[in-house]
Amino acid sequence: MWPRLVEAWRRPGGYRPGATLARLSLDWPELDCQAEEEAERRFRFPHGEWSFSARERVEAGWLAYMVACEFRLTVPGAPGRARIRLRHGGFWRRRGIVVDLLDGDATALAPLLERLRADADVRAALSPLDFKRCELHGGQDGWLLCLEPYGASEVACRLPPLRRYIGLRGVQGLAVLASLAACRRVLLAAEAGRG
Repeated sequence: MWPRLVEAWRRPGGYRPGATLARLSLDWPELDCQAEEEAERRFRFPHGEWSFSARERVEAGWLAYMVACEFRLTVPGAPGRARIRLRHGGFWRRRGIVVDLLDGDATALAPLLERLRADADVRAALSPLDFKRCELHGGQDGWLLCLEPYGASEVACRLPPLRRYIGLRGVQGLAVLASLAACRRVLLAAEAGRG
């Protein structure tokens, strides 16, 4: 009870939990969408065997705040403790995808890192995507992929009064779905190769 009260107290004025996710579900009418919590939804493909969730993350400023959607995909396995970051290479121009090991056993994770670096689908999916963060977290329960694109976010300002939603349609929306699918396939192949 107390953590929820503290979280509600920290929310910026005017923040409407679930509003950004409702706009996101309109961007993807072909996906089934179910609300799990106030600011979290699960998306399923109509004939697919896997799903992913999206949750709102609020960044408050002085007279403005931003609501970003973080996409989360769980993949079964037993990787142990690990944290891997995927990012765009190059400073001014994108030069491929860089895979960095931030935490974990480098020797045990070397085959997975090589798979991620060499996989053409991961490169093709992430290259056109404008994203703030893409990380793989390994733990006792398996892998968790966290992807936060710049799209599917809302910016709200008090002075001047302004609210703008940045949609996730077209190339950016397809790139998010393709990135989730490609990373899932690589993680499942890596787990199958270990067994």
